Amino acid sequence: MKALPLSNTSEEAIALYDEADTQKAQKKASEDNLTETVIIKEVGCFSTKQIETFKRIQNLKTAVQLGLDMHKWLMEEGLPALPAEYHALAKQVADEVLKTYPYTQLPGLPNIQDFQFVLLYRATPPTWLSDAAIRALFTKSKKTRSTDLNQVEESTLNRMLHQVGERGVDVVMLPLNFGNAHWCCVVVRVKAKRIFYYDPLNQSAYLQPAGDIAKHIKIRGLYGYDVLPETNPIQFDAFSCGVYVCWNFIRQAGAGTPVDMSVNSLPRRRFELFYYLLTGRLLTKDGSATAADDDEEKIPVPQDEDGEGDEDDVPQTQIAQ
Repeated sequence: MKALPLSNTSEEAIALYDEADTQKAQKKASEDNLTETVIIKEVGCFSTKQIETFKRIQNLKTAVQLGLDMHKWLMEEGLPALPAEYHALAKQVADEVLKTYPYTQLPGLPNIQDFQFVLLYRATPPTWLSDAAIRALFTKSKKTRSTDLNQVEESTLNRMLHQVGERGVDVVMLPLNFGNAHWCCVVVRVKAKRIFYYDPLNQSAYLQPAGDIAKHIKIRGLYGYDVLPETNPIQFDAFSCGVYVCWNFIRQAGAGTPVDMSVNSLPRRRFELFYYLLTGRLLTKDGSATAADDDEEKIPVPQDEDGEGDEDDVPQTQIAQ
């Protein structure tokens, strides 16, 4: 008897299936090939992958529209609010907005999805600044320093106290967001030993909780610090709280003088904030407007024969009669 030239090895096993096993295998294979679809009446059938693609395109369309609105605002409001020497820079920035893909990573920031070019579009009023924009400002403003202390992964309060104790730290800022609708902040000035709390609206509904947080920080470790409110500048609209908080931090971190945050100057402040988030650099103070104010002719105050007014003789604590 001759043996057939076949073998049933483990590598090439010969398996026998009955009809039931074959039907199960065919059913499983057909289930693996199934595609989830969404049926839209009078439109058509679309797979899940197609729906996700449509959503990404819609998000991109929204981002592009925000970018176009940003370009329009830069040219129509941002540029006129700047001194003449910055007009060329404003046009250059506006051109960069047009040619840059919205999801391009911003230079000088961590390579994460939050820090993309699209977050700059939120500098256009009346759009609110997102928490990503606030964190981007802090990252840009942060000074790199060498330290022997490792970063402590603890609660926000403990991290603040840790940073206050680090060598070379002068300003620590804690942004506060209430109800995902309003920005406030607490600022610790280490050398001055003061804790400031600031609400752009200067309303008790936000100012009091911010003050409570500042006092809690004092009680938890900064006993020798004074807790003081900041009441200026005042926000005059319903959507610029993030801009005011960012400029408060820029002024505190740079130890600079307060800038004009009035309704006429806010377009310029928004442009400067946009430019700072983009480049990490602040524009210099406007020389043209300051020079014009200094050169303006002023009518001298009338003086009496002795060269002093009667009101000068009245002490400050009394009322002139």
